[in-house]
Amino acid sequence: MLMGFSKKAWKAEPGEERQEALAWLERNSLPVSELKDPDTLRRVLDALCHKLDGTAAAAKTVKRKKAAVNEVFGVAVERGYFTRNPLNGLRWTAPEVADEVDPDCVPNPKSSTSAKPSAASRPQDGAC
Repeated sequence: MLMGFSKKAWKAEPGEERQEALAWLERNSLPVSELKDPDTLRRVLDALCHKLDGTAAAAKTVKRKKAAVNEVFGVAVERGYFTRNPLNGLRWTAPEVADEVDPDCVPNPKSSTSAKPSAASRPQDGAC
């Protein structure tokens, strides 16, 4: 798959599987020019708030992904695809994520006490 992103590989004709993958990318990707539209950018940023399974991503994950997208736009400006970073000045806030703790994941006093001896017998080298 990396063949589509490698300038050296562009000289060679991609195999059928790679041609299909590249055709899929072309059909399912937005033109770069559409990323100037604020509504499109908001949809992009909203998509960062979800994991592949559709559940909400953690707030730190969203922040990290947004920083990566911002960096990509910075490189795009540097290479002349944009005259300015389209995220600059865009009004968008990530949706609130519930920071609830799942009660099923919290050990009760009896199970946490019984786990202490096994935890103490584990190697201290940091390996799990």
